[in-house]
Amino acid sequence: MSKSVEVAVTTGVYVIAVFIFAGVTTGMFQALSLRVPDAISRLLFVGGAGLIPIIAVANVYDPLADPTAQDFRRGLSKMVAVLPRLLLPFTVVVLVIYLGFIPFNFMAPFNNRDTLIVYNGMLFAVIGLLLGATPLRADELSPRYQTALRAGILAIAVLVIVVSAYALAAIVYRTVQGGLTLNRLAVIGWNSLNIGLLGLLTYRQFRSGKEKWIESLHATFSLGSVGYFVWAAFLTLALPWLF
Repeated sequence: MSKSVEVAVTTGVYVIAVFIFAGVTTGMFQALSLRVPDAISRLLFVGGAGLIPIIAVANVYDPLADPTAQDFRRGLSKMVAVLPRLLLPFTVVVLVIYLGFIPFNFMAPFNNRDTLIVYNGMLFAVIGLLLGATPLRADELSPRYQTALRAGILAIAVLVIVVSAYALAAIVYRTVQGGLTLNRLAVIGWNSLNIGLLGLLTYRQFRSGKEKWIESLHATFSLGSVGYFVWAAFLTLALPWLF
């Protein structure tokens, strides 16, 4: 009975995550005035919905153990780590395709405020994805899995730096044209923090190498949390006096 509940809850969380991923993906392409083809939409929503129960069962049950010997620590406890890692390859594909379309509608974020909102939402979603995909200890994963996971995290970090720099250029352009406002200052700060965090992550990964890549990620995200706290405190305490 407990395992059935775990499967149901895990499936529900996976469904929510897939729909959020599909929604962010669709929003990013619509921000460039691009319509996602119906075939891809069906693949994201319908195909994802059909695949989720299978993944949830595989995540909860150990196929090598008897029903009476199942480990009840599997499922919900693993879900937090497994789900972001499952989304990494899909995120890489979406970002590569998206970067390929940017030159065809380059001025969209420079002229459309809603486009910048989508970009900033995507940026925070990716930071959360990378944080969730980071393992706590090296002994949790095989060396081969660690290599693939590290490559995926690095690829996403580099791709998002490019997209974020593009979005930051757009908000700076709009600020020069229309003046500095509270919202624009806040967005410039968050964008700069996230770009700096991803840049530091990439630099430290190449510097630390494969041996200490997990510790390097932990240190980077710890430093990033301090930056987020400081900027949030500034926005809360100082901005009301400035605007």
